[in-house]
Amino acid sequence: MRLWVDDQPLLGHAGDASRNGLWVTVAPTTALKLGKVCWIDVLSDEVGSFTVAGEVRHVTGRRIGLETMRPVPIAGLAKD
Repeated sequence: MRLWVDDQPLLGHAGDASRNGLWVTVAPTTALKLGKVCWIDVLSDEVGSFTVAGEVRHVTGRRIGLETMRPVPIAGLAKD
């Protein structure tokens, strides 16, 4: 997945998803601060590709919690 922060791409990995947001792991950066809005491009074999806008709600080291502006299309994912 890729985050677009001020027109600059930041590659990452989505580790967890819900209808309202994503937890992603990215390289160390100072560009993502609480309240920052960015575009999120996700490429997934399970649910296909999609793009959503998200707001940074949590920053814990390299893990970033993003609340999305519209629902994340995860209905096709199987529950364990």
